[in-house]
Amino acid sequence: MESPARRPVPATDRNGTPVVRSALRSRAGSRTNRMLARQLAWDWVGARWPRLLPSPYDREKSDLHCALPGRRLAVATSDDGRVWALEVAYTERDGTRTWRTQATVTDAGDVDVIGLETSCSSVASAPLVIAPPKLLGAWVQHLQLDDGELPVLGEPRTVDDEEQLASFSTQLLSASRSLPVIALTNKPGSRYYGVDPRGLAEAVRGVAHVTCFTPEMAVLLARRLPSGQGPAPGAARIYRPGFSATAARGEHPLVRDASPSGVEGGRDQGAFRRLLCRQVCAMSVAVNPGPAASFG
Repeated sequence: MESPARRPVPATDRNGTPVVRSALRSRAGSRTNRMLARQLAWDWVGARWPRLLPSPYDREKSDLHCALPGRRLAVATSDDGRVWALEVAYTERDGTRTWRTQATVTDAGDVDVIGLETSCSSVASAPLVIAPPKLLGAWVQHLQLDDGELPVLGEPRTVDDEEQLASFSTQLLSASRSLPVIALTNKPGSRYYGVDPRGLAEAVRGVAHVTCFTPEMAVLLARRLPSGQGPAPGAARIYRPGFSATAARGEHPLVRDASPSGVEGGRDQGAFRRLLCRQVCAMSVAVNPGPAASFG
């Protein structure tokens, strides 16, 4: 096997456009933690493609290949043992597109770095349903991942007092934040946010934070931010990483549900959630560098 910097893992088809990318730290860095991350990756493979799942004995190998019609799996470990990478590629039944997901578990010394990238060979051939793989959600649930100083959760945070608002403001301006923040608020006397906060937080876990503001706290937040950059009832303000007091308005969009059913009690309650998920997934590719491991 070549040196880790050049080729820590075996090659598969690299043609494709990244659609989701995440690189997060696990505060519980240890061999046990990394083994758990790897096991969660194997559990994900077994749930999606059981025929690709190798035997427990083969899973311990440092270099592994498996190929079946329309799908392939490759696993390898770097020479120094610090980077473990798994890649799965599968082609849709009509042969139109090939999807590839690469997962990496890296011993970075005082922390473990957990990385994931999904790409698609043809993003223009048909409408895409873009969402983080369930593996990322399992990692968020079990590995105590963080984004700078902010824990990564699969549920929305709530800001309903000034102490929580002060903490949020610090997190919003933090230079160490690498995930966007989706800020939601409701009108007084209503619990309608434009999207189900819990469902959204679960859908974007590992690629964005979700925070819900009471109407009063939303007004106070808007006063602390540049003009026109606060949350709005029934819409979603997305604060990209790098937000500052001098941020241009268009860099941190206010997204509204523009569909005819984008009203409380509308026909498709999931449409706005899917739109927001696509937007933060696109941001994840723009913000994060490519995977540390190279497949070819």
